[in-house]
Amino acid sequence: DPKKPGDTVPRRYLTATGGATYTNPGTVRLRLAEEVASPSNPLTARVMANRIWQQVFGRGIVATPDSFGFLGERPSHPELLDYVASRFVEGGWSIKGLVEMLVTTRAYRMSSVPSAKALQDDPTNALLQHMPVRRLEAEAIRDSLLAISGKLDRSMFGAETTSRDMYAANESKEDSIYGDNRRGVYQQIRRNRRDPFLEVFDQPTPSTTRGRRDVTNVPAQALALMNSPFVVGAAREWGRRLADGEGHTVESRVDYMFTKVLGRPPAPAHREAMLPFVTGLAEEEDVAGHEVLGNPKVWERLAHTLFNFKEFLYVR
Repeated sequence: DPKKPGDTVPRRYLTATGGATYTNPGTVRLRLAEEVASPSNPLTARVMANRIWQQVFGRGIVATPDSFGFLGERPSHPELLDYVASRFVEGGWSIKGLVEMLVTTRAYRMSSVPSAKALQDDPTNALLQHMPVRRLEAEAIRDSLLAISGKLDRSMFGAETTSRDMYAANESKEDSIYGDNRRGVYQQIRRNRRDPFLEVFDQPTPSTTRGRRDVTNVPAQALALMNSPFVVGAAREWGRRLADGEGHTVESRVDYMFTKVLGRPPAPAHREAMLPFVTGLAEEEDVAGHEVLGNPKVWERLAHTLFNFKEFLYVR
């Protein structure tokens, strides 16, 4: 009740973790930082380890990363959470070290195809009986399109990219909306002027914190892959590169494109369907048979088709 103030609370860390009163006003911030990052404080390590686990497996051991309290969900594997948190602290609080440990586990290497018994006993896969299928995050989709098309700028470090205001006069449709093709981690984020392509793939609103992103599957995403100038530009650029010599026959080029986009060669049914599909595209573009390999428009359209495969968006 704001009208009935109680006793003044002294400066200290959470009493639930044994926080003592800070008696020296000049060291309050330092004491707080030391207690937050103390190896004897289990909360910080558990929260961070849970978030790293969530990034690797798609779901945290505690499914509500922003709430470990009464309103949050109980951990699916309490002992596992403590073990991972302990390894995190023992490893010097190294995020890279913990990620390396997790991605080399048997759990991470499991197939994403569940058994009939797993679907019956654990339909939500809370116990991680198989690797969950995960959709790429918005920035990863953007970076993948740039990488496949050969336009990704892999330079590291330095300031964030210049905002699109600085590129409005000369930004072409095939370039990213910010006018720069560096990785998504270097893209400038503006609260009042967001990238519509990233937004449709659930990039969080930057005005609030989100411990876990939404993962949707909506028609707007299919429309973005079909019509976005960014996606069309990536397909056009890759089509040009393919016409310049990536792949020596129609069959080998189709195999190459499937592998680069989906991470696997085409299944026999896909390979059988793609060859007449390419022939049809060549006829529509009025391209003679011996000229197909060198025609960028044919391969641009096939690239755009592969970008619209649902499998392109998901990690299996």
